[in-house]
Amino acid sequence: MKQIRWNYLPIAIGAALAIGHIGCLAEGLKLELNLVSRSSVNERLRAGTVSAADRQNEIEQLFQQVGCRTETQRVDRRSANVMCTLPGETDATILIGGHFDFANEGTGIVDDWSGVSLLPSLYQTLKDKPHKHTYEFVAFTGEERGLLGSSHYVKKLSKEQRARIAAFINLECLGLTHPKVWVHRSTPILVERLAEIARAIQVPLQGVDVDKVGNDDTYPFLLKKIPVISIHSVTQETWGILHSRRDNLNAIHSDDYYDAYQLVAFYLAYLDVKLQPSATGSR
Repeated sequence: MKQIRWNYLPIAIGAALAIGHIGCLAEGLKLELNLVSRSSVNERLRAGTVSAADRQNEIEQLFQQVGCRTETQRVDRRSANVMCTLPGETDATILIGGHFDFANEGTGIVDDWSGVSLLPSLYQTLKDKPHKHTYEFVAFTGEERGLLGSSHYVKKLSKEQRARIAAFINLECLGLTHPKVWVHRSTPILVERLAEIARAIQVPLQGVDVDKVGNDDTYPFLLKKIPVISIHSVTQETWGILHSRRDNLNAIHSDDYYDAYQLVAFYLAYLDVKLQPSATGSR
């Protein structure tokens, strides 16, 4: 058996931030979010215990329950990407995604309902907060069949649409451990900003590269030179859960999973302030 090298990397932390329960201060900046309850986050996670054929409908319903009208983008005869847009003051876009399909073994709760089911909660968290960027939430199909959904999505982007994407944040396999980031795959400034927020809200964050063991939906975006970051929770010890019968609700650690939700929620609000909208003007 070929030996796989796992890289566990320290994350560089920027200036210290002060944090409250729903807000953080940095350089005079205050972020306040009305966080979704732990019970709601867990309920949306449990909603994924359906057949593979029902997953697309399930994520559409979750988006609709939080007030987002969805659009679908047909990828093949089997399924479509599901998109939910939260308009901002400009067309500059922060894109957040995960995939709803899963492998034949297990129920695919970790890989990747844990990521995609956070999208409605993140929309709910941000929808009443003024923001410069447009947030687009995309539930991709066909990741397990060769990144079909994300590849199709990127292929359909015009040159102007690609230029408007300030960042793509991929949520993959969360809740197994404390949040991790695929440092080698991710754009450095996006890693730095994530580390700042992780320190602010006191959520442990570790760099764990998985170059030699897998791929994810950041890849098609990376090929088009769009800034990306991949947030996950996989370690050498937990890797074997994926694509196995152990990939079920029992594999998720509730505290780690809710920490991942809080981290990403504050991160998205922080990026809205720290990233410069790329230039298509106000709506």
